[in-house]
This record gives sequence, C-alpha cells and structure tokens, in this order.
Amino acid sequence: MSNRGRCLLGVLAVALRQPDSRQVQPFRRALTCVRSLLDFTMMAQYRSHTPETISYMEEYRTQFHATKEIFLEFRISKRTQEKAVELRKELRRQRAQMREPVPPSQRRRICENNREEENDQCMELIHSKSNFNFVKMHLIGHFRDHIYMFGKIPMYSTEYGELAHKEPIKDGWRR
Repeated sequence: MSNRGRCLLGVLAVALRQPDSRQVQPFRRALTCVRSLLDFTMMAQYRSHTPETISYMEEYRTQFHATKEIFLEFRISKRTQEKAVELRKELRRQRAQMREPVPPSQRRRICENNREEENDQCMELIHSKSNFNFVKMHLIGHFRDHIYMFGKIPMYSTEYGELAHKEPIKDGWRR
C-alpha cells in the first residue's frame, strides 16, 4: 500500500504540475491530502515510536481529515449518483416549463449559467451524501492509543493471516 501511495503521489505531482488559475487550489488540496496520508502510513511502519513521531502521525492524520473532502465526489454511492441524475433532469424540466424567448446573443451565456447551476446543485448533493465513513479510515484514529498500549504496529500486521487464506499453488498454477 505504501508503494502504491508513493507512486500515486509522484504521478499526481507530475500531472498537477501546471494547473490553470482555477485548478490551483483543488490541486494543492489533493496533493496535501495524499501526501499527509502517505506520510502517516510511512510513519506508522516505523519499528519504534517516540512521543514526537506519534505527534507527527497525529498532525498528518489531522491534515488528511482537513483536506479529504476534495475526493468526496469520488466516494459517491450508486443511490446518490441516481439522485444527482434525477436532480439534473428535474432542473432541466423546470427550465423547459419556464422557457422564454431568448435572443441568440444571450443564449450561450444562459446555457452556461444553467449548466453551472446544475453542476453546483449536483455537487452540493454529492458532498452532503458522500463520506469517508469506512473501517480503514476510522481505524487510523486509534493508532496512537494502540502504539501506547501494544508497541510498534508492524508486529500486528494482517499480511500473514491473509496469506493463509490464499489457495495453494499446484504446478505453478492457481486454481
């Protein structure tokens, strides 16, 4: 996971190198979010911890939680996505009922405003319904307490237990 995080951070840094003026803030937030989560996971793998390293982990976790909303639109559930589509259809239906003759010179501007309004309302719906409430995000809040109680975290890895559940390889092929 940490190797994937390092690759992702490098790819994001290169891909987001030259944003235009309206993309600067979201790109910075995305990079900060990924960097803080990666730094947290890297520090969690230390063989031993001091109060200073634990405080760094807490800072990284806090920074991650402060910037993670940039990725909320990608945590959308199918039900929320369907609601957003229905909202968009409803807004278009309402506009169609209120159609007034518009001069061609203003038509493009009105269409752009309508599209922006649809996008804003859909994003508001998505942000209100999406969340990061799943077990792995919850558990990182308990790392500090577990380190104080049990010691270093790598000795409590689940990798070995997961290996026991893989099917045996016979003649070089998995079944």
